[in-house]
Amino acid sequence: MEYSEKKALAIKEYFAGGTTSTKLGLKYGFGNASVSRWVAMEKKKKRKFEEYAASIRAVREGMPTDVKALQEELRMARLNISLLEAMIDISDDQHGTDIRKKAGTRRS
Repeated sequence: MEYSEKKALAIKEYFAGGTTSTKLGLKYGFGNASVSRWVAMEKKKKRKFEEYAASIRAVREGMPTDVKALQEELRMARLNISLLEAMIDISDDQHGTDIRKKAGTRRS
């Protein structure tokens, strides 16, 4: 069995419980300080991953609210545009003007 395989097994057994780093070091031919260091590094990796996963969950939980707010903003903007277009149409009818530019109109 290779070094990296033994190391992985020692870490896995430690997290499974029921043993110590000293016993695992003897079983796999490592010093207990090495096993303890590997376990500490693995705990740190797991903690960082859990923090990252928690931040991702928080972002995902916040998204529906943000999406709904953006959808409402879009709805209001569309209503505003419709209102402005209606005002232009009413003004054109009442005053006999043509406020909207015609396609192809050029200025000299």
